[in-house]
Amino acid sequence: MQKHVLTLLLVCINVFVFAQQDTLHKNHRFYYGIGLSGGKGTEDGGYGELHIYLQRKTNYIAFKSSGISKFELFGDEPNPSISDVGIIVGKSYSFDRYFNLKFGAGLAFTEQISRGAFLYNTCKSMFCLLDHDVYETIATRTIGVPLEVKTSFLVGRAAALTIGISANLNGAKNFCGFSVGVTLGRLRDRAR
Repeated sequence: MQKHVLTLLLVCINVFVFAQQDTLHKNHRFYYGIGLSGGKGTEDGGYGELHIYLQRKTNYIAFKSSGISKFELFGDEPNPSISDVGIIVGKSYSFDRYFNLKFGAGLAFTEQISRGAFLYNTCKSMFCLLDHDVYETIATRTIGVPLEVKTSFLVGRAAALTIGISANLNGAKNFCGFSVGVTLGRLRDRAR
């Protein structure tokens, strides 16, 4: 899976290297946005992402946090998850006034939480209705390389609907997520 994602990212970057310059109405020096999205990842559980970015011309830098987590309401068993927090730099290309495409890569702090050995059961009597098993928590931390491809459909100057594919290549466990979300901020100038 990770080889396919990396190959797709490299092909898309090569195709759009010679793409046209940004055609949105851009009169300000900087544009910025904050985005929230959710979806499905390569691991069990839900994928979520939060990013804040700053753009100048066709270059952007983003602070991004993403992760995949399995949710369980009851019990002392650790919820398996993998997440990252990092900085991404990349290129942003706009087509027409409504469509935007971004490619980026960077460095991220990555953490994987998994279930370890069985420790004990909480049942202290003969009749246990709400007992559960308790396991140790194993945390693995490493540095990863996050990659992203995002498309945005601008519904106005300050809002956009986004679809994205993100991946993180690291020493603990590589992961990938597909997400749909919204971005708010100064995304373009008013069309005249």
